[in-house]
Amino acid sequence: MTEQYHENVKTDELDDVIELTSDKGEVFKFYHIGTIEYKDDWFVFFQRAEQIEGVDPDELVIFKLSGDEGNEVLLPIDDEKLLDEVYDEFMRELAEDDECDGNCAGCSGCGEGNE
Repeated sequence: MTEQYHENVKTDELDDVIELTSDKGEVFKFYHIGTIEYKDDWFVFFQRAEQIEGVDPDELVIFKLSGDEGNEVLLPIDDEKLLDEVYDEFMRELAEDDECDGNCAGCSGCGEGNE
């Protein structure tokens, strides 16, 4: 997937399916897995919600978020090193979230450090 994509306003609230439209007008359905900030840029992680040629069902598709609010564009990441770094950071953040028992500093909703 090398084109840039625009997120459609249409989402299915029941299963968080987001439709992305390519520059060529093709519409693809994805599940939004997460969004992170890394080195002052935002990156969005998706997993396909329908069969898409060339995309494995278990594969995460990662885009760089660009543009102003309301005019965001999802750009492919061509730099393999950056792609690996962004993926590693996403996995690190997921692991931190999984380890949280609700009683750690910085945890939303937890009281430690807020006394």
